Amino acid sequence: MKKTIIILILSCLLLSCGQNNNENKHTAIEKPIQRFMTFRLVDNELVEYDIDTLKNFNEVIKILDETDCLNEYAMFKLETEDKVYKIQPLQICESIFDYKLREILYVNTDSITVSFDLKFPIDSLKSVLTNHLFNPNNDRNYSLKNEKKLISINVDSTKNINETEKLLLNIIEELNGIENKPNFGFMFENRGILPKPIMVE
Repeated sequence: MKKTIIILILSCLLLSCGQNNNENKHTAIEKPIQRFMTFRLVDNELVEYDIDTLKNFNEVIKILDETDCLNEYAMFKLETEDKVYKIQPLQICESIFDYKLREILYVNTDSITVSFDLKFPIDSLKSVLTNHLFNPNNDRNYSLKNEKKLISINVDSTKNINETEKLLLNIIEELNGIENKPNFGFMFENRGILPKPIMVE
């Protein structure tokens, strides 16, 4: 009789543990979300794409080309163990986008180009981003105080999408280390930079 009671108690405990485990599995921990929004019409719908599911940067460009941005905009999701990032890049559509060369910072996996003339290695990202967003020395090569501030991303299509993710996370990490950031936006482009840039030590 005692054995039967012990077996029944153990069975109940095991069932209870199993239910608790299932409940824990169903309770997903929500990660914090950080959004990077670019100029857009408020009424336009946001269509989300998980960067992780794409093959390379060309697929990002294809989505932007095929999205009817008169009615909707593409939002690209990038997820890490701790956080979710959502990037809505600038989509130009049919309209003429008026900008000065210095308003766009061109970043790829190994270099950064400023004003189509000055080229920096990627490990200069922090200082170049600071100059682009704040321009503390009033350098005419960088965006001035009241001008647009855009960061253009370009990744070689032969590289896996992981390279795009790494580059974006690198930029976001540097941006998050800067306090009181001014308004800025991302652009995803596959056109090249003018040839023969000048290397700056």
